[in-house]
Amino acid sequence: MEPSLSPIKSFRGHTDWLSRLVFSKHRNELKVISTSKDHTVRIWDVEAANQVGDTFEGHGSSQTVGLAVSMDGRKNVSGAEDGKIVIWDADTKEIIRCLSHHTDCVLCIQFSPDEKRLASASEDGTLKIWDADTGELVFDVDDHQNQVWTVAFSPNGTKIASGSADCTVRIWNTMTGKQQTQPLIHDTYVCSIVWSPDSRRLISGCGDGQIYFWSAPTGAQLGSPLCAHSDMVTSLAISPDGELIASASVDSTARLWSTATRKPFGRVLQHAQRVSTIAFSPNGQLVATGGRENTIFLWDISQESTIMTNSVSPSFVSPASNITSYIDQPSDSSDSLSESSTPALDELPDGTEFPSEAVGSRDAASTPVPAPPPKSPWKRFPMFNGSAASVDSKWWKFPRICSIMYATFRSLSKYEHVLILIP
Repeated sequence: MEPSLSPIKSFRGHTDWLSRLVFSKHRNELKVISTSKDHTVRIWDVEAANQVGDTFEGHGSSQTVGLAVSMDGRKNVSGAEDGKIVIWDADTKEIIRCLSHHTDCVLCIQFSPDEKRLASASEDGTLKIWDADTGELVFDVDDHQNQVWTVAFSPNGTKIASGSADCTVRIWNTMTGKQQTQPLIHDTYVCSIVWSPDSRRLISGCGDGQIYFWSAPTGAQLGSPLCAHSDMVTSLAISPDGELIASASVDSTARLWSTATRKPFGRVLQHAQRVSTIAFSPNGQLVATGGRENTIFLWDISQESTIMTNSVSPSFVSPASNITSYIDQPSDSSDSLSESSTPALDELPDGTEFPSEAVGSRDAASTPVPAPPPKSPWKRFPMFNGSAASVDSKWWKFPRICSIMYATFRSLSKYEHVLILIP
């Protein structure tokens, strides 16, 4: 049995599973905002561990999913299964504006760093960029070949990344809407993405339980994926200092990882059922999680640096292929899709070791790791396992085999694939 951390608080009130949650600092009070299958959005006081005021029911009978909060905590933005996005006042819960260009469930919403724009990802296969003040649609991106499940602005505000059931992450210029690199090809659907604080790396969580690391300027994969969970990674978060990644999974756990070493950090955050969402507090000392238990759990991770980092079963730990720096160089033209500007890792000699990048210092323990797994036989067939550097992006206009299989599965269980809350 793995050592597990005990939650310090729990917030109960939702009558169905949690979709998304975020922290919000408003009037010097720390809050947690949550969306749910019970059609409501709720605000929770972290100190008092209770709900603040009435629930927001501006989405009517639609399940609420996507969620974003302004920096000052005064505006909340929520999206629902009917494709509508509602911007509303956090204090009065009055609707400020309603955006309704999506035709299917809005799964993910995020403000740009300057809060002038708003991005939304939807099951309708589109990524939309909005003017946050006027509600005007600025860009309507329709290049993905399947549902778009996650979207994230880079911290410097120059790029936006979207992850999809078409097994790709795509990076866009926020000013022009043009794609910046070749698609970042994954082995399965992409459920969640986060940026490093310096905007040079992307981290993606996938349906196979793995976490991938990418160079944002080049689109190159940085080392081998981290085998983080035994089932789908539903949600990722990165600490404000960039030293830790938090991952939530269908395997009923949430886990912490050092970005410097890619090794487990501290104890597992054990749940009784599937975990669909995870978030760091603004100071990075607290983590909030939620999922099928209809409850928000709050965890204090401030002392976890004293815990040995070998608490996770060795079968979950990937080879220590750390984030690299020497291949993480911007291309000559960041707006072009030039293949020559993207070094392919599969062209490097076998056994190449990458230098460790000092991203953070929380994880100082040394944990033995197993030998890397054997290469998949599918590596022989680039049409099934291409790299972002070597595959012609036009070929990917056709759905991949896993996307076709997924589409069949989705018809049996609509809206529950991202959160993996299928009965």
